[in-house]
Amino acid sequence: MSSETKTKFESIKNLSDKYLLNTYNRYPIAFSYGVGEMIFDQDNNGYIDFLAGIAVSNLGHGEADLIEALRNQMDKILHSSNLYYSEEQAKLAEVIIENSIPGKVFLCNSGTEANEAAFKLMRRHGINQNIEKPVILALQSSFHGRTLSAMSMTGNESVRSGFGELAADIHFVEANNEDSLIQAFEQYGGSVAGIIMELIIGEGGVIPLSHSFVNLARKLTEETNSLLVFDEIQTGMGRTGKMFCFEHYGMYPDAFTLAKALGSGFPIGALVVSKEYESVLERGMHGSTFGGNHLACVAAYETFKIILSRNLLDHVSTISEQMFHRLKQIMESTGKIKEVRGRGLHIGVELYSESRPVVEECLKRGLVVNSTAGKVIRIIPPLILSIEKATEGLDILESVLKEMK
Repeated sequence: MSSETKTKFESIKNLSDKYLLNTYNRYPIAFSYGVGEMIFDQDNNGYIDFLAGIAVSNLGHGEADLIEALRNQMDKILHSSNLYYSEEQAKLAEVIIENSIPGKVFLCNSGTEANEAAFKLMRRHGINQNIEKPVILALQSSFHGRTLSAMSMTGNESVRSGFGELAADIHFVEANNEDSLIQAFEQYGGSVAGIIMELIIGEGGVIPLSHSFVNLARKLTEETNSLLVFDEIQTGMGRTGKMFCFEHYGMYPDAFTLAKALGSGFPIGALVVSKEYESVLERGMHGSTFGGNHLACVAAYETFKIILSRNLLDHVSTISEQMFHRLKQIMESTGKIKEVRGRGLHIGVELYSESRPVVEECLKRGLVVNSTAGKVIRIIPPLILSIEKATEGLDILESVLKEMK
């Protein structure tokens, strides 16, 4: 960092410290622009992006077709509200349904809002079944957002604590523990309105759910007339080599949520509800002022077009296989890695020691990765990642691990 850039960064930091709530544990860097799978700081130093804005920038940075689509829409209209029909909303909903499950879509602004809508869907479904106190099941170590209901469904005590009483009648099941799942359905019997789960638990350490566990959840929800809801906020939009992660499991959910990469960086979220349950939330029961505004829908629609037209899903599968192979080699060469797990370009590298110092050192050497669940390095790069940059990034990670005590 040059002295001029350091002064500029310190100015940004001081301004942030003075006026922004201190709710984030930030790294000491400010990014200025991005190109492809690279992002650059104030001094034009390049960094290989293995984070994609936390699984948001799946198309990388500076995607020309996306930028052109957004510019064209900005010349027309940004917002008109959900009091009126919108061509952009209709086209986006169509492409979501055509590439997922028969049903309908509710559009909002974020992942936590999408999960809030899913919470209301499950609660309302339970009430429609004449359940006095509908029970919602969720998974331990899960993360579904930070609004009250989404936080209540989050199985991470560090996220839940400090806010007093949360939403009632939410109970947690151990991920991939079929006995725990069966016990929960037996314990709450006909009171279960639904279960929500990430197919790969992200913040909790990148833990993929087993096929048998997910299929058991499908069986139990069908037997109890309760809803199976997948949180695809981090795993959707091609992250795992399929457009949606549930495709790997050979089954359909009753509903699923989307956000993050849906708008390639522009805020948008969605609750997708299967045809059987599309009438559960009636007119006036839910809404959003900004949800599905013209510009957000164009961003999401263009994102679908790009993923589908450029064979990015096949590319994800190919690059993923190469990265997993290389990570297994690094595991053997360094002796610092306990396990490598995940699917597609949603990869968790569990260390024997804390992961944040490794992440900090990688950042100094030009690699952006993420630390989660204490000892896990989370690798979630743009889907466009080239084999050259993948190799270069993993070289940095290997060198850091070898040098770390």
